[in-house]
Amino acid sequence: MAPRALVLGMDDTERKISLLAVVIAMLISLVPAYEWINKSALITTQKVVKGKACPATFHLKGQFCEHVLKNAQSHWAIQFLFGFIIALIILFFALRRKRAAVACFALFLGIGLGVSGFVFVFFGGWLIVRAFRLQRYGDATWSGSNKVAREMAKAKREGRDPTPKSTSKSTSTSASKPAPTPGPAAPPAPSKRYTPKQKPRKR
Repeated sequence: MAPRALVLGMDDTERKISLLAVVIAMLISLVPAYEWINKSALITTQKVVKGKACPATFHLKGQFCEHVLKNAQSHWAIQFLFGFIIALIILFFALRRKRAAVACFALFLGIGLGVSGFVFVFFGGWLIVRAFRLQRYGDATWSGSNKVAREMAKAKREGRDPTPKSTSKSTSTSASKPAPTPGPAAPPAPSKRYTPKQKPRKR
């Protein structure tokens, strides 16, 4: 329904949202960077199961088991570099309008960030769905693709060609044009080898 370059590329709206996602990713990466600079401890908590004590490295604090890792600079550094580098990669492919690469790295970033990366999982899935709509219906929008899908389903039930009107119209227009009538064939050019030279006429 749509050219391959259009499906794999990005329009202006998708590009702007991709750049906004890059800004959000960089802001999120500043949180572990701040903890890294301040040499903050890493605190891990888990809920206490009834009738069971906390693990050996945890201590009870209220209704939760808490573990404090004081030397956690390497953890914060990895978290910062992961978010920041992936954000730069998304920025690079967003400027080049590469839909597949932006969607894949957005999903990768969202899965790596966990709960805080839900927005990037949603963003990557949104790009993939829009590419599917373009490829199948020729329209990436929700309303436009649904309208084309209804028209195709109706045409299929009525036994007509389910091709959307825009495509079938251009095809029928080109098909309705009469084929050009071939003109008279041009006489063959004289051969220099076999055609004798003509004598000039006397006046």
